[in-house]
Amino acid sequence: MALYNLSASATRDNLSLIAVIMKAPSTKVRFAEAQKLLDYGFNSFSFKTFGNKGDVVKNISVNKGVSSNVDIVFENNASCLIKKGDDKNIEQNLELDDSVFAPIKEGQKIGKITYSLNGEEISSVNLVAKNSVDKINFFSMSKEIIYNWINLLR
Repeated sequence: MALYNLSASATRDNLSLIAVIMKAPSTKVRFAEAQKLLDYGFNSFSFKTFGNKGDVVKNISVNKGVSSNVDIVFENNASCLIKKGDDKNIEQNLELDDSVFAPIKEGQKIGKITYSLNGEEISSVNLVAKNSVDKINFFSMSKEIIYNWINLLR
């Protein structure tokens, strides 16, 4: 005798779950058990987003650059599945210097951000430069000086 199987999925609050029921004796039982599994998942877990790709984390100083600072952004999305109520126990560790030396390339890794729950790492993402910053040279320094003189004479 072949029994019924079911694969069901649902999404709530950015959390997508899949329930698989095997060897259910009837359609009614199959759907009821799938609903119980999905309800359990949605009532017990949540999808926590810490930051999205491109979100600015911090603006830091650039030494010897044509620009004096650069925005540091998430390289990728930072998120994870956690048990409901555990979000208050999440700790953030930011590994990032307050300044860097030029030249900086767009997308260059500048630091890292890590999220931990009860001492166990649950998510980490590289922090990268949002844009490039060239190293200052004689030409760019001369251009800046001339520009400042012109502004003073106005």
